[in-house]
Amino acid sequence: MNNDSLSASADPKIVDADLVDIQRSDKKSIKARLLSPDHWMRFVFMVLFAIIASVASYIISLLVVIQCVFVLVTGVANDRLQAFGRSMSQYIFQIVNFLTYNSEDKPFPFADWPSVHVDSEIDPGNES
Repeated sequence: MNNDSLSASADPKIVDADLVDIQRSDKKSIKARLLSPDHWMRFVFMVLFAIIASVASYIISLLVVIQCVFVLVTGVANDRLQAFGRSMSQYIFQIVNFLTYNSEDKPFPFADWPSVHVDSEIDPGNES
């Protein structure tokens, strides 16, 4: 083997210069991402939707209590509360998808409220 070829390929000055170029380009791309208004706007929307998801979880908890009381009093679940619960769960699902970068679509109020189709099948536990 030729010692000159080994020493030329492992010249520390060349390697250091390449690393400096890579570091400079990385710093520029990081700076560009940090200054990008699109990223900051998404961050603002993410904070907003995280707060909305927190409020929605309290609404779901309240809905559970109301539905339980309704079933205790009447013996059957309220269809409107069930439909609202389904749509709320879809809404929370959309928020979580947005927050975890699984979707770029912003949920309600920037999109339509999730529509839920009511099942017409009879629950076997409620048959008379």
